[in-house]
Amino acid sequence: MKNCCYYLLALLLSVACSGNGGSVKNEFKGKLTATKQLVKTGEKRFQLDTDTKVKPPYIQIYTDRAGGNQLTFLNPRKNSIYFYDYSDTAYVKQIVFEREGADAILSAGAYYIKSPDSIYVFNRPMIEVALSDSLGRVHNRVTFLDKNDKEWASHNPQYLLSTVTPLMLVDNHLLLPGLAPFPEMLADRENFRFTASIDLATNKTEYHHLYPEELFGSGLNWGGDLLQLPYPAITPDAQMVHSFPNSHSLYISDWNSDASTTVYGGSNNAGTIAPIDHEAKGTPDELTYACYMEQDLYAAIIHDPYRKVYYRYLLHGLPGATLKTPIDSKPLTIVVMDEQFRYLGESEIGTGQEWNWKNSFVTKEGLNIERIGTEPEDDDYLTFWLFNLKDL
Repeated sequence: MKNCCYYLLALLLSVACSGNGGSVKNEFKGKLTATKQLVKTGEKRFQLDTDTKVKPPYIQIYTDRAGGNQLTFLNPRKNSIYFYDYSDTAYVKQIVFEREGADAILSAGAYYIKSPDSIYVFNRPMIEVALSDSLGRVHNRVTFLDKNDKEWASHNPQYLLSTVTPLMLVDNHLLLPGLAPFPEMLADRENFRFTASIDLATNKTEYHHLYPEELFGSGLNWGGDLLQLPYPAITPDAQMVHSFPNSHSLYISDWNSDASTTVYGGSNNAGTIAPIDHEAKGTPDELTYACYMEQDLYAAIIHDPYRKVYYRYLLHGLPGATLKTPIDSKPLTIVVMDEQFRYLGESEIGTGQEWNWKNSFVTKEGLNIERIGTEPEDDDYLTFWLFNLKDL
């Protein structure tokens, strides 16, 4: 009887995303020619103190007044931002935020360093952005939460901010990329905008960017959360480009507009991506998990101004995945495109058990990706491998 139950569960998972309705085909699968590949060219190791863990939830490379790069990252345990000199990996300082009082930031979830005394901190529990100086003193707050609206969370974007879904500054507007965490929220897709924009001159907040109808309309069910998380990047001409997990195309728009155009930006090896064959309301967790684990899905899109390319991450599907398969088991491929989004090649580098790919960023030295160590001493260092392009 036990074996029969496991068989039925496996069958259920295998058909969860097998419906034809709303499937997204890869029209260029097997037709693209690679001319470049990514290769490791170096390594950076930043020594951590005993209060700091590897895999910090947020990183920003900040260019100081002297033109030097500083690696900054969030330490949730101490509610602080750490600063290191990127060039020689030396510790510089930290900014600690109080959890009580007039300058309170209960739990820093992300930040954007505009200048030493203009640091915008996302105060996660309060769903607000606080303007802090280099001493952690708060000078202004902009809140998104309407405490009088008891259903606020059901029709407003939520924020899973990370190094690859960061706070961004465009035209003196601070942008917060968000998402609809539940599939039912997209029943009102035409009125749901997932990017918040704060005018730093007036503190006025507006919302921009719609989920594409062809991907998320007509009652299509993608399960919410990770399958509905748009990954943003800023183009050289200050437009937005979004990578949706369930599309081989990229969506390009003005940072303050809902209208978008598409361009192909897929992998030569990615297959068809199908929604969950179940109505959005009451979708079993196992169906959502199967839809995420068994399919090829896209993730971060990163612009590299030094090499004038884009990197787009692809998490390969594991057709034999079960509920016991770790979520970080999916193999990671990095698709490389030029600034006109023309395909240059792709490289598979391992799985999420080897790479904390959400901590990826670009410097003059290359594409930096956090490497997860296997030895006890590796926990004493925040380690990045550097990748650069090589001709085939």
